[in-house]
Amino acid sequence: MSRKIAQFLMLAALVAVTSVAMADPPARVGRVTVTEGRVTMLVNGEEESGNLMNWPVTSENHLTTASGARAEFRVGSAAIRLDGDTDLEVQELDDDRLVLRLNYGTAAVRMRDPGMLNEFEFLTPQARVTLTEPGSFRVDAERAPDTTMVNVFAGNVRVEGAGTMLTARSGKRVEVRGDDMFTALARRDDFDNWVSGRDRRDEGAVASRYVTADMTGYEDLDNYGNWVEDREYGNVWFPRAVSAGWAPYRDGRWVWISPWGWTWVDNSPWGYAPFHYGRWVVVGGRWCWTPGRVVGRPVWSPALVGWVGGNNWSVSFGSGHSGPAVGWYPLSPRDRYVPAYRVSSDFERRLVWNHRTNERWHERYRDRDHDGRRDGVTALPSDQWGRGRHIPVNNGARVTPQDVRNVPIMTAPPVLSSSLQRPQRQPDLQQNRDDRFNRDRDDRFNRDRGQDRRVERQEQSRQPLLQTQPQQQPQQITSQPQQPRQNWTRTDNDDRDNWRGRNTRDEPRRSGIITAPQQQPQFQAAPPQVQQQQPQPQPQPQPQRIEQPRHEPRFGIMNREAREDRGHREAPQVQMSPARPAQMSPPPQPAQPQPQPQMQPQPSQPQQQPQRRDARERAQERQERMDNEGNRR
Repeated sequence: MSRKIAQFLMLAALVAVTSVAMADPPARVGRVTVTEGRVTMLVNGEEESGNLMNWPVTSENHLTTASGARAEFRVGSAAIRLDGDTDLEVQELDDDRLVLRLNYGTAAVRMRDPGMLNEFEFLTPQARVTLTEPGSFRVDAERAPDTTMVNVFAGNVRVEGAGTMLTARSGKRVEVRGDDMFTALARRDDFDNWVSGRDRRDEGAVASRYVTADMTGYEDLDNYGNWVEDREYGNVWFPRAVSAGWAPYRDGRWVWISPWGWTWVDNSPWGYAPFHYGRWVVVGGRWCWTPGRVVGRPVWSPALVGWVGGNNWSVSFGSGHSGPAVGWYPLSPRDRYVPAYRVSSDFERRLVWNHRTNERWHERYRDRDHDGRRDGVTALPSDQWGRGRHIPVNNGARVTPQDVRNVPIMTAPPVLSSSLQRPQRQPDLQQNRDDRFNRDRDDRFNRDRGQDRRVERQEQSRQPLLQTQPQQQPQQITSQPQQPRQNWTRTDNDDRDNWRGRNTRDEPRRSGIITAPQQQPQFQAAPPQVQQQQPQPQPQPQPQRIEQPRHEPRFGIMNREAREDRGHREAPQVQMSPARPAQMSPPPQPAQPQPQPQMQPQPSQPQQQPQRRDARERAQERQERMDNEGNRR
C-alpha cells in the first residue's frame, strides 16, 4: 500500500509541475518592423491599425495588407515580408514552433539561422513549405483560384501538395494547382527587389557580435547607436539623437496584450530589443543599454520596468494637475524583474540578467542602492489606467525632480478590467473577419471574370430565341423525323389554323418552321365541331413574336373570302385523317358525301395530302364549268 501511495504522490507532483510549466507564456515573440500603406493586425480579437511599428507578434495574430501596401515582421533572424492584398496568419509562435499560414496574397521568407529550420513551417490552402537549409523563397497563394506558387531564390525548399512532395533548389519555381504540381524557372518582380533591398541591410551587422541572432530587433541597433566597451557592464549600446532629458520607456504607449498584460510599444525605430531584453544603466551621464550575457535563447518580456506609486503617492504634472499617480522606471542590472503574469521558477530564472563573465563584477553604486533613488521615473494619473487598452505616453509625463527618492513600490502594475481584457464580441469579430476574407477572395476571383459572366447571362437570356431561328430547323427536322411528340405547345399560328379548321400536322411541311411536339391522343379524337367551338387555346409568348411573320406569306396569292371558304370546306376532310402513332385507334368519322379511305401512316404520307387537295380542286372546277354552262343555256 505504501508503494502505491508513493507512486500516486510522484504522479501528482509530476502533474503539478507540468501544469506550472504549461502556464508559462511564450519566450519568443516577433516584431513588426515595417508598415507601408494600410496594414491591419488582429490582436485578441480586435483590429489594430495605424502605427504598428514595434508591435509584438505572437500566436493567433493576423496581418493584412491593403492593395499597394507592404509590411515586414521578424522573429529573431527570420524575416517575413508581405506584399499588397495579403493576409497572413501566425498560427503558432513559441519556443518550439513557428507556423505561418498564407490565406491569400504574396509573402517572402528569409531564414538565416539553421537552428530554426526544424521549427519552421509555412502553409497555404494547397501546399506545405519547409526548408532543408537556410535560404529565401516567395509564396503566392490564391492569386489564381486553387493555386500556390513557390519561387526559390536561395537554399533548398521542400514543397508538399497535390499528394506528392518535391524539393526545389535555388532558381526553381514550384506550382501546385489543384491535384497537379509543375516546375519551372523562378521569376522575380518588384516585390522581390524590395525584399532584396531589405536583406542587404542585414549584411555585416555589427550588433551580431554582441547579441545572439535569436534576439528579435537587433538588426536596427547599428543604424541608430554605437557600441562601447564598459569595464563594469561589458558591451553597452548608446542611442544617438535622443532629446535632452530622455529616459527609457518614456516615448511610446502601453498596450494590454494577453497573456502578459501591459506591454510597452516604443515609438523609436530601434525601440524593440532594448525594451524587451537586457537592462538600462546610466554611464557617464547618459542612458545606455546592456544586453548582458545570454545563456541559451533569450527570453522576451513585455517591459523590464519596476512600478511605483498608488493612491498614497501624489504627483504634480506639468499641466497643473496633481493627484494620485502610477509610475515606472527602467530596471538596472542590480534590480530583479518580477513578472506580473504567472511563470514557473525555471522561466523566472531565465529572466535574470547575467554578467559577461562568471567573475564577480564590481558594483560602482553600492551606496546608492540603499538610498531609495530611482532613475528615469515616468508617471501618469491613476485614473488613466482604467479607461482602455491603449495608454499613450510622451516625454511630458516624466516626474520632476527626476531623482525620486523613497517612492512607494508597487508589486504589480494596475490590472485592466475584465470587460476590457476579453472583448465580448471577439467570436463575432473573428467570424466577420473570416467572412470578409472569403468575400475579398471571391471578389478577386470574379474581378477579371465579370465581363465574361455578363456575356454568359446575355447568351442564356437569348437562348429560347435562338432555338427558333431558321438556320436550326433543317438540323432538327432531319435528326428526328419519326420521333413521337410528347408535349403540346400552341402558338398564334395554331389559333389561326383552328379558326380556319386546319390540322397542325401540316405545319412542318408547309412552312419549314419547327412547331410544337405532336398533340396528345385526346385532341386527335375530338370531333371537328368541338375544335371549331374552342378557337382560343393558350399560346406560348415567345413563338408569338417570332413565328407569326413566317406563316402569313402562305395565303398571299388568295383573297380573304376564298381562304375562309376554302378553310371551311377542307376542315372536315382533314379531321378524318388517321392519328399518329399507328397503334392508336382512329377518331370517329362523321358521314361525308365522299369519304376518304383510311390510310396507314407511312413516311410518304406528307406527299399524299397535295394529291387529295388537287382532286378536290379539279372537282370544284368541273362543278363551276357545269354551273357556267347551265347559266349560258
